[in-house]
Amino acid sequence: MNRLTTTVLAAALGCAGVLVAGPAAGAAPLGCQYKVLWPTAGVYENPNPNSVVVKTKHAGDIVGASTCEGAGWNEYGYVLVATDAAADGRGWMRAEAVVQI
Repeated sequence: MNRLTTTVLAAALGCAGVLVAGPAAGAAPLGCQYKVLWPTAGVYENPNPNSVVVKTKHAGDIVGASTCEGAGWNEYGYVLVATDAAADGRGWMRAEAVVQI
């Protein structure tokens, strides 16, 4: 009975021009999100310590990207974060400065 009522209601609202939507089909995955642990942490243009810092994040800030990429430079590990400050929209943060949430 409940399924029939829902179907009839959806059809009636659809005919009345009311948008009926369910869960977003094909919604983009969240990717990876991180919380900044360090008091201040740089967002680098490239994943190496000699790269330009394009932005600074602070403890408690949430950062992330649509993919979970990582990179390394000698003993330093980096995670990918999205940022408008980088030329290609891809910034890199030290892996030790963040924790995945």
